[in-house]
Order: sequence, then C-alpha cells, then structure tokens
Amino acid sequence: MLKEMITAKDIEIGLQATDWEDAIRKSSRRLLEKGAIEQEYIDSMVNVLKENGPYIVLGNHIALAHTRPEYGANEIGLSFTTLNPPVEFGSENFDPIKLIITFSATDSNSHLSLISELAGILGDDEVMRNLFESTTSEEFYNHLVSALDE
Repeated sequence: MLKEMITAKDIEIGLQATDWEDAIRKSSRRLLEKGAIEQEYIDSMVNVLKENGPYIVLGNHIALAHTRPEYGANEIGLSFTTLNPPVEFGSENFDPIKLIITFSATDSNSHLSLISELAGILGDDEVMRNLFESTTSEEFYNHLVSALDE
C-alpha cells in the first residue's frame, strides 16, 4: 500500500524550520496542496501537540505528525520531510527530530496496513540511516522503495 501511495513528489529534503510548530506547518504543505487535508488539520496537529506534548515522536529522530480524521482529513495521505538542521520537539529520549512523516486518514481503521508497513521500515536502523542521509527526494524515494521490496 505504501509503495503505491508515495512518489518522489511526496518527499522534501532539508527543510529548515525555526521550531517544532514551524516544522509541522511546513511539512504539512504537500498534503494541503494535494487536497488530502484542510488547514484545520494542520492547526489541530499543532494544538494537540501543545496540549499533550510530543506524543507523535515515535523513536530516534522520527515524528509521525497526524490528528483525528474529523479535523480536515479528506483522504489517506502521506509525506516525508527531512529537517536540516534537526528540530527539538521536547522528547527527552528521541530529540532532535530529523524526519517528519505527515499522515492523514479518513477513519480509524483504513490506514492500519500502511502504519504496519511504516513500522517495518522505521525499525530498520540501516534503512533509517540511508533515509536520513539522503540528499535528494529521488534518493530518499529509492531507499524507501528498496526497503519495501525486501
């Protein structure tokens, strides 16, 4: 499912952000421009993080930016953004964040297989090192697809 959803156009390399909020807002632009989400979705992601802290930080240097579907998710969407320099999200164990995966789903179940595929990639240190070190969206995409083909 992931392989069919992603193209190099869904990847941004080396985004500069002033803080975690700026990083979330900027990394969400691709999904907003595609119509996968509304502006309300972005605002909700920021507000929930302000209220609940860095719950979206999944592991070393990785954040999965998302919120509830009713806040403006129009379709399942996914984008990848590397941050340069990395950004502090307030996670004692996993900061600074180098990769934001921005994600939208229209319900609570349809995206579970996609999340499962992502988990397999995110748990592979070599794949993550290759993704973090990618200098172009095409290079990132090729590493991602190669990992999915294994």
